[in-house]
Amino acid sequence: MKLDSRIKRALIAWSLCATLALCIFGGLRLASTDKLLQADIRVVDTLESSDQAHHYTAKLIFSSPIFRAHKDAVAITIRSIDWDLAQAPSFTHPSPDSNRLELISQSPLELGSHIGTLFYSAKILATPLQSTLQCFSFVLLLWLMIIFIQRVASLNASYPRKLESTSKYSWGGGHTSLAPLTRRDKAFLCASFGLIVGLFVFQFWLGFPGFHIIGDTYGSIALIKDNWHPVFIPYVLELLYAIFGKHLYYLYLWNLVPFYVGLLFLVWGFYLRFRSLWALLLLFPIFIGNIYFQNFVQYHSFALPMLLFCAYSMVLFALLVPVRHPRLLWGAIVVVLCFALLWRHNAIFSVFPISFVLVYVWLQDRGLDPKTFTRSFVKATALAAIICLSIATIVPKLLTKGVAYPTNATLLHQIAGACVPADDASCFKQEWYLPNKGWEDVKALYTSSLLDADPFNVPWAYDDLRPIPHGKIEGLKRQWILAIVKHPINFLAHEARFLKAMWWQSPGWIFDSAKLQEKPTHPWHIEASKDFPKNEQSITLSPLQTKIYDFLYTHKLTLNHIYGVLLSLFVLLASFVLWRFKPKMRSSLLVFSFSASFAGFFSALFIVAFTPVTETRYMSPVLPLGIIACVGLVAALLHIRDKGKSSTL
Repeated sequence: MKLDSRIKRALIAWSLCATLALCIFGGLRLASTDKLLQADIRVVDTLESSDQAHHYTAKLIFSSPIFRAHKDAVAITIRSIDWDLAQAPSFTHPSPDSNRLELISQSPLELGSHIGTLFYSAKILATPLQSTLQCFSFVLLLWLMIIFIQRVASLNASYPRKLESTSKYSWGGGHTSLAPLTRRDKAFLCASFGLIVGLFVFQFWLGFPGFHIIGDTYGSIALIKDNWHPVFIPYVLELLYAIFGKHLYYLYLWNLVPFYVGLLFLVWGFYLRFRSLWALLLLFPIFIGNIYFQNFVQYHSFALPMLLFCAYSMVLFALLVPVRHPRLLWGAIVVVLCFALLWRHNAIFSVFPISFVLVYVWLQDRGLDPKTFTRSFVKATALAAIICLSIATIVPKLLTKGVAYPTNATLLHQIAGACVPADDASCFKQEWYLPNKGWEDVKALYTSSLLDADPFNVPWAYDDLRPIPHGKIEGLKRQWILAIVKHPINFLAHEARFLKAMWWQSPGWIFDSAKLQEKPTHPWHIEASKDFPKNEQSITLSPLQTKIYDFLYTHKLTLNHIYGVLLSLFVLLASFVLWRFKPKMRSSLLVFSFSASFAGFFSALFIVAFTPVTETRYMSPVLPLGIIACVGLVAALLHIRDKGKSSTL
């Protein structure tokens, strides 16, 4: 496919800038190699003074403005110190990126005096290069986005949609307009609306304020914005606190509202399109324990599936029913998708596939020949990928305050998975290790935790096992790639072990009434929740609520995760086969079922690829996506049936 000249210029400009950055970085690192530098030591502050010892802070005055200690840019190693004092003081150097020394001297020192010269070597870190390349990449993404938007506008002007297809018919129907609403139809819509609202109110009442005694959730509630967990959530809560006051049920509503709104769109969409009371059967997700009971838990892992369920249901409604103001509906869909994209780090794998049907809907009924349609489809989905990637990467970087390294443990564990079976110690750099730790410790740790990456580098536990200090690990991603390239079979075996454990497991986070009413006991949990209303600091069930909850819990239906994976795979293959071999069945509804099933199945794959532990909650998006894909396939088949009936009349 021939590239647009503007895209070529963008790629050339990016390549030149990246090459220049690499040359500067390489030149600086080469210049610092084996180079002994010096810094003057000057006393700047008195910390503590007594008859026995005097504590001071000394500042390092570096001779080089470039090769000096600098956070995330230059690390220095002290080689020697020439003191101008009769008795050398003892000192500590807080960190390699600090320009301060803390001194303990037996005799008093004069503030501002020069007391010695420090000799050191410097190492240019890769962090500035990575940040620079990321900035260049962001600019390139935005540049390409503008180019693609211009191309989209040009295509829209050259091939306008047929007026009749946008004004009279649903985008999913193609040739079938809807009959006017009868009194019976209006009664059904009102009754179903009341039923769904009643079910929502019932669940909100039953589990108020939602189970929130989870460290990750309290991080969001306390408005911690270091992006260890999605940084977008604290900003949403901060806005809600400012508007409605501080309450602990907001994330509970974030589970329930999208779920019941999605159900409403499903029921109404099917009824308005097919005029059948059987549309009420689409309330069946309520009876699946994986979904219903996990919605009591305030966790972003369970809010994301509901946001996806809502967004995909809204898209299906838009395909089934011609709406008077479609821009409002599609605008709402985009907003929900953006929230979903930012609600978990890996949500892009579940959100991006919806672009398949959105692009198809936008291109259909324009009179495009197959070649132009295919080319435009590829370009538009590429634009969607760029937009999703830009939102998922740029927005968190702009919002993050503080530093977190949530992927360290996963990458180290995967490196170990590739290299430990081969006994290849070169995969772990020697300078990474903590004192008294080494390759043998990595081997022992991996052998004892084949399905658990947390001991490798999480900051909140495993202090006696962790082989590498938590923080910025120089060259981690490079070593990760090298390990996979050197030992691909071992890496695939490691991933297969996770796949089996993740796909074939029963859902967790489904609590009985006693567990649901657990009180905060950890000091951090108590501190994070103390400023909220007393009745919201934990769930307290009345005797009636306990009886109802226990009854529902006893008779719950829970499905192993493999059912969601297989359902998504089945719909994916079925929709592909129907599209490939049954041209008359091609419609936006069939593309929708393919999109949703693609999202479900490939989310399951990517979850396995990047999971640190076999935590069941990570698989929670798969079943809702499989369900909505199956519903979309049924809608496509019913549409073909109705289309066949109308053609025979």
